Amino acid sequence: MRLAVVLLAAALGISICRAEDHAVALVYHHVSEDTPALTSVTPDTFAKHLAYLRENDFEVWPLGKILDAIEDDRQIPRNTVAITFDDAYLSVHTEAYRQLRAYGWPFTLFVNTEAIDQGYSSSMSWDQIRELARAGAEIGNHSHSHAHLVRRQDGESEAQWRRRVTADILRAEQRLRDEIGVKPTLFAYPFGEYSEELAEIVEDLDYRGVAQRSGTIGRNSDLLTVPRFPMSTGYANLQRFATSVNSRPLPVRSIRVAKPKPPNDRIDNITLKLDSGDYRIGQLACYSSRGHRLPSETTQGESVDIFVALDLEQPAGRNKINCTAPSASENGVYYWYSYQWLVKNPDGSWYRE
Repeated sequence: MRLAVVLLAAALGISICRAEDHAVALVYHHVSEDTPALTSVTPDTFAKHLAYLRENDFEVWPLGKILDAIEDDRQIPRNTVAITFDDAYLSVHTEAYRQLRAYGWPFTLFVNTEAIDQGYSSSMSWDQIRELARAGAEIGNHSHSHAHLVRRQDGESEAQWRRRVTADILRAEQRLRDEIGVKPTLFAYPFGEYSEELAEIVEDLDYRGVAQRSGTIGRNSDLLTVPRFPMSTGYANLQRFATSVNSRPLPVRSIRVAKPKPPNDRIDNITLKLDSGDYRIGQLACYSSRGHRLPSETTQGESVDIFVALDLEQPAGRNKINCTAPSASENGVYYWYSYQWLVKNPDGSWYRE
């Protein structure tokens, strides 16, 4: 019956929209040739990204709409992506918005409100943000201060830290209410840094949390640490872009993390429990932040379990593993999962950017 419907639709020139249970989110910062490469793509690169999406029949949705569909267990059109921007930099208004408007595509903007209030030259003004919101941009909370929220200040208790972070997030929320007239439902962690404790605060404030680690959003995704593929110079060529937007969620059912005793922040090993799926188990591999393939053992039973031994030398900073496996049925398509943790300096102090 399905084949007959497809053949009839083809004869009549009607397209059939295939549905899926996953989508991809991308995160940009600057779209400029004059800003730091680590957080930028050029306008030409951004134009190539958008052209690829159009030429390959991608749907572009606001991130919140995707998360609503995931949470409500509703189908999502095949090849759906969300385009998001952190920090409300001026080039999003002057360059990215111009290009997106030509396609008629929505996007999501995460605003750290103190920079706007202070009138930083690299940031948009409230008038410009209002313009984007009126044009349909989804506005999210990126904190007021854009501080390293996971970090306690010297002499600060956990209770004091929680009150300070809560106040920071709520201050940004109030500024967005005052200036834009919206109560945001999405919160992007500054610097992409999160912890279980910070995610609890985000959840208590009735937000979904958005991270900056690579990966595809699927039914098993934690909506307090939603993955997004970072796009910046060195990681935004068209081949990597195509790999990212065509990725699928590796079906991780649960994760077990083995840590040494505090204050050591390193992780000794990670065990992932996966559901079966359309991925090549024998080619499943995990890589460190440095791109090193990590030793792993895979066992199959009622689930697929992969034990990953981590590098002994985990540098201070944001550490990640990326686990990927090629699709068994689609050439060039990869199933993807990543995990992030933070490592302090050996003396217990926080790393510097």
